[in-house]
Amino acid sequence: MSWRDAVRPALRMLLQRDDHVDPHLELLRLGAEDPDVAAEDITITLVLDGALVTGTVVSTETWERLHLGQLGGQDYDLHRVVREALAHLDDAAEKGRRRREIDRRFLHLRDVTYRAARTTHTLPTWRGPVAAVSGWSLGGPDER
Repeated sequence: MSWRDAVRPALRMLLQRDDHVDPHLELLRLGAEDPDVAAEDITITLVLDGALVTGTVVSTETWERLHLGQLGGQDYDLHRVVREALAHLDDAAEKGRRRREIDRRFLHLRDVTYRAARTTHTLPTWRGPVAAVSGWSLGGPDER
């Protein structure tokens, strides 16, 4: 799908009246999921329970790859299980037996900074429920 083809679904998203979905945040998430839209390197700051989570929006596929790499450094057996399960889903999708759906409930980030009170943590990846986001802004907070 080209960016022009993405306009119609974007309009539907903006015009929907779902109280549980921020249409503009959803458009950013969808842009990261669609390789033809090329929404890359978009930094966003989310507000979650009073904490700030800043990172680069990535697709589910990118997050899975990064997450799998992290698992490999932690627990090789679990890494193998997850890798095989994902490969099975991909294989089934390629053969048309099952469609690999993207879970719209989650947003994925990489190169994350988490700020709460006077504490700051950096994380390689983050996956969180879109429903938990109480506010957001493009870019990161000023470091002063």
